[in-house]
Amino acid sequence: MRRLSASIVDGGVDVYVRSPGRAARLVATAERFGVELRVRPWAEARDGLKHSLVVNTTPAGAADALAEAVTKPIGTLFDVLYHPWPTRLAAAWESAGGTVLGGLDLLVHQAALQVELMTGCAPELRASVVDAMRIAGTAALDER
Repeated sequence: MRRLSASIVDGGVDVYVRSPGRAARLVATAERFGVELRVRPWAEARDGLKHSLVVNTTPAGAADALAEAVTKPIGTLFDVLYHPWPTRLAAAWESAGGTVLGGLDLLVHQAALQVELMTGCAPELRASVVDAMRIAGTAALDER
């Protein structure tokens, strides 16, 4: 599911969606895995910022308005974007003292696992592959 933000609440997950009709497959997947999923309208996304884990998968700029609502994060924001970085939401979250994870780490670790699957590269070599990919990814983004 793309273009959503989610937060884990009391063992369940609140998902704030911009297009509710697109959440049907996500709801079905959650049911299949026994996860309580509550679909919320994007207009209520600010409510999700109070949780210990917030995951933002919206496209660039879509969550910018939420940045002004960040006052005192109590946990971690995982913003899957990597360009532009930092996003306004990530910058506000970090400025307010919260922990931020960015999308470049996600991209790099996915790529490293793919290299391992394709080459049989031993897991103990993954750290050096990840470091090299992160350096290359950062350099490529700096050129933009």
